[in-house]
Amino acid sequence: MSILIVLPAPGEASPELSRASGEPLPVFSTVPGQAPPVLPQRHPAVIRELRPAPAKTEANWSSSPEDDARIEAISRSVTMGALEVLAGTRPLQQLARWMDFEEFERLQLRTNLVRGREGTRLHRNVRILRVRVCPVAPGVYETAVAAAETDRVRAVALRLELRRGLWKVAALEIG
Repeated sequence: MSILIVLPAPGEASPELSRASGEPLPVFSTVPGQAPPVLPQRHPAVIRELRPAPAKTEANWSSSPEDDARIEAISRSVTMGALEVLAGTRPLQQLARWMDFEEFERLQLRTNLVRGREGTRLHRNVRILRVRVCPVAPGVYETAVAAAETDRVRAVALRLELRRGLWKVAALEIG
C-alpha cells in the first residue's frame, strides 16, 4: 500500500487549502528543496522555566541560639525514641507527633523487620554521646547524632523542618 500526497506547484495556492478565516494562503518556495518562508506568529509562544528558581536565602543568615538548643533537644529525644522503638522497649506511636508520615512508615517497616529476627536482645540502654546541629535555611536544620547502645555505637542523621509552627522530622537515617 502506498500513500500519495499532492502539493500545489511552486508559486501557486491550492483551492483545497483555502481558509475560512480569510487569512492569506501560504505560498510555497519556487526553488525545489527549500523550506517554506518563515511567517511571524500572531501569538508568540510562552516560554517557561523547566525548574523553579531556587529560593534565595539571605547571605548573612544565622540561626538563633534558642532555635539551636530546641533542635538539639528534639534531635536527642527523637533519636533515643527511634532506637528504643527498634529495640522494642517503646511503642512507635509515641513518635508520630515528631515525624513525617513517610518517615514514620519507614521506621515502622524497619521495626517490623528487626523484630522478626530471632535471637535479638529486646532491651538496649541508649545513651546520646554527641549532637551536631547545622542550620541549612530558615526553618530547616540537619543534625548528626552519635548514640551508644550496650554493644555498639550508632550514627543517626535527621532533617528537621518547621511546618505550621511545629518541628517535624522530614528525614531519619539510622546507621
